[in-house]
Amino acid sequence: MRVLEEFGIGRPSTYAPILGTIQQRGYVVRDGKKLTPTETGILVSDLLIEHFPDVLDVGFTAHMEEDLDRIAAGEMPWVEVIREFYDPFSDQVKQAEQNMPELNMGPEPIGRSCPQCGHELVIRWGRYGKFISCSNFPSAATQRPGWRRSG
Repeated sequence: MRVLEEFGIGRPSTYAPILGTIQQRGYVVRDGKKLTPTETGILVSDLLIEHFPDVLDVGFTAHMEEDLDRIAAGEMPWVEVIREFYDPFSDQVKQAEQNMPELNMGPEPIGRSCPQCGHELVIRWGRYGKFISCSNFPSAATQRPGWRRSG
């Protein structure tokens, strides 16, 4: 939050929702008082920085906030500010759609069998990054002895 404040980005009332969102989406995890990026967060951040470097620059964000404050104060017409942002951004989005790699976040076999049911073990992406699970999940849970699905 200190960095946001130093660059004049955001308002204290927006910090908690920002932190909540990045945690909820699994981009960071709280480690005591520290936020640590997850594999997913690092991957998303790297792709965004590669394809939208101007928009993710703190100088851009601080400048945009100043312009928005001027619009709110009636000192600047909003159409100019939005056009100045949107035209280059629209081009960047088109380029990203063509050039950004499509990531397969689906299950990836690891070549071993599940000790519970014998189906293939796979690597999946979850909220906190990669994890190993049974390819038969969640139905594998219903196969365990003594476990019954209610309803």
